[in-house]
Amino acid sequence: MARTTKHVLGNQRGKIGEVVGHIVDGVQIYTAHTDAVHNPRTPKQVAHRACFTAVTGLGRSLGSSIRLGFRNEAAKHKLTSPFNIFVHRNMPASSYDPDTHTVSVNYQEVSVACGTTPFVGFSSANFTEALKVSAAFTPYSDTPGADDADSVYLVVYIPDLGMSATAVASRLDGTVTATLPSVFGGRTAHVWGFVRTSVEDSLFIEASGTLLVPGECSSSFYLGTGTILTA
Repeated sequence: MARTTKHVLGNQRGKIGEVVGHIVDGVQIYTAHTDAVHNPRTPKQVAHRACFTAVTGLGRSLGSSIRLGFRNEAAKHKLTSPFNIFVHRNMPASSYDPDTHTVSVNYQEVSVACGTTPFVGFSSANFTEALKVSAAFTPYSDTPGADDADSVYLVVYIPDLGMSATAVASRLDGTVTATLPSVFGGRTAHVWGFVRTSVEDSLFIEASGTLLVPGECSSSFYLGTGTILTA
């Protein structure tokens, strides 16, 4: 891009050979002309776009959970949001079928949080109560860096609705339960769990050689799928 304030031909706008003229705030600006960009439709590009659309849609449905789960990871990268981290990490969990023009998501491979916070030992998700999903867990409170006040999150996602719900308990509780709206009843759900540290100051964990900082989460765990019982 070139700028001029004095020119013999007066103000120039539009394409002139291989450049385009603009006037911005009284300043003559020239930019290189580029041909119209064609929308590529190769099979690989079609597949990528379809998967990208599916993963970004999933990210919007899990919004509050991934903002929490990827906040610290995003902070390590300039101009990157938790949403962008989520999409980048989870593109490999999606696949495109060119025969049916549909995208499949392997929810077992989907990550909703990442980090170095000591984990808990989750059981599989439990669907035996109406409009509830729960998961028991072993606190592992004696793990270096773990604290009974750490938050344990349960994330429930309903693909048919594009909606999710989140529940939280403490590491000391040993179980976390999500109470769900009636619209979730009879729907298939996918469930994940993760832990968020309670430390208020950075803590170096000698046993693992990692630094635990405020807001740090553990990596997420896929806890299974099931049908939400109706009331």
